[in-house]
Amino acid sequence: MEALLNALLAIGLLLLLLLVVYLIDRVNSIETETRKVVSTLNENAAKLATPSMGLSAKKLWDVMTGRSSEGLDPSSVADLRSRYPVILAKHAEALYKDGFKDGILGAAPNEPKNTKDIVTAKGTVESWIPTAQANALYQCGLSASQTPEAEWGPIRASMDEAGQYLWTKAQLDVTSPLSEWLMPSSSDDGSLGP
Repeated sequence: MEALLNALLAIGLLLLLLLVVYLIDRVNSIETETRKVVSTLNENAAKLATPSMGLSAKKLWDVMTGRSSEGLDPSSVADLRSRYPVILAKHAEALYKDGFKDGILGAAPNEPKNTKDIVTAKGTVESWIPTAQANALYQCGLSASQTPEAEWGPIRASMDEAGQYLWTKAQLDVTSPLSEWLMPSSSDDGSLGP
């Protein structure tokens, strides 16, 4: 009888050991899956926390111009669109100022890059605009540095045309012409921005 009791006790301990091993394996599986989910959530949160949802350069431009927004949350795209005018304006301003600076320094005209790192309140974004408009804005700055202010009319018109194209292509409302704040006349109040 004692042998039977010992055998049942041994079988019970063996079943208990198997149950513990099974539960440990299940807990490890659950932990592994939880880590994967947390990692994915952190990656998505990091993309959304950036000022451009992880988009940059040409991809950002394509989303803003409506060419590609597959896999993106429409409300996030709308939020990004509300911040995009600042990015676009800073990019246009940087190109104009680069041309103006090169003209003042007497440097040989450069081929402006159509990508630019733009610093915003939410972080740095790599912006992209078409080459033709990048060249136009740079040339406006170069010409303005070498032309008396009284003769800036055609330069302002060229700048406004490039700005109009950019804002229209990006499906944004044009609040004021670029020349109004990038090339203020001395008769204006002298402010450089809206």
